[in-house]
Amino acid sequence: MKKYFIIGLFIAFAALTNFAKAQIFLGEAFVGLNICQVDGDQMMGYFKKGINAGVGVIAPVWQKRNFSLELSMEVLFNQKGAKQGRKYFDDKIDPETGVIITGEYDLTMNYGEVPVLIYFTDKHVVSAGVGFSYARLMGLKEYEHGLRTAVTATSGEYDQNEYNILADVKLRVYKKWKLGFRYSYSLNSIRTREYHDIDGNSLGTFNQHNNLFTFRVTYVFNEKPENMQREEYRYKGDNPKFHDKAVERQLKKLKKKQAKEAKKAAKNGQE
Repeated sequence: MKKYFIIGLFIAFAALTNFAKAQIFLGEAFVGLNICQVDGDQMMGYFKKGINAGVGVIAPVWQKRNFSLELSMEVLFNQKGAKQGRKYFDDKIDPETGVIITGEYDLTMNYGEVPVLIYFTDKHVVSAGVGFSYARLMGLKEYEHGLRTAVTATSGEYDQNEYNILADVKLRVYKKWKLGFRYSYSLNSIRTREYHDIDGNSLGTFNQHNNLFTFRVTYVFNEKPENMQREEYRYKGDNPKFHDKAVERQLKKLKKKQAKEAKKAAKNGQE
């Protein structure tokens, strides 16, 4: 399943970028790092790391001066999970399994995910968005007390369908390159599980949810240079507002050049 999704990701990448070139839509590609935990698993801390990579398309919805609304759809390979180091050191043995209870835990879940978000963009620099996503569990590895369990993506313990709420911020750092920060939380329970303490006493039954932060680098395709600039810095023919701005910029450049030449001439005269 993972292999087919990766192949599909490349096909989607080619299709979206070609579509973006032919339309007013923009294509994008991104790669990033997930910092994850699972709520309800009796462990605290964002200690699990994962990959977030994929492609997307951006459709302009509304624009006025320096502000705009855009609709975004993505196709992602998204790794989630949880991790905890050794918790117990007395080498107590579980009487049912014969395994030494260490408290170690490592869960890796590979999802194919399709997020849809609406973004508000200010001055072509900062974008803030909210949205939802559907994710399908493609692969899973779980280790308890240092040993791999029999749990898989299709063994029934985990819900293969996941629905998430998303919040996202993107900042243009250089031309078509952007840095992004995203928060994601699963709305439905991915698993319901009963937990016990080291002595076998029940701690209760808990619903589990994926909870993660993502840091990404994004490259935007088919974005025109004028779309990367604030409106007041563009020159638009005979419009006095924009003409005055252009003249002002040229005068500043000229003054800097003259000051530099005068400083250089004075230095040469002293020598």
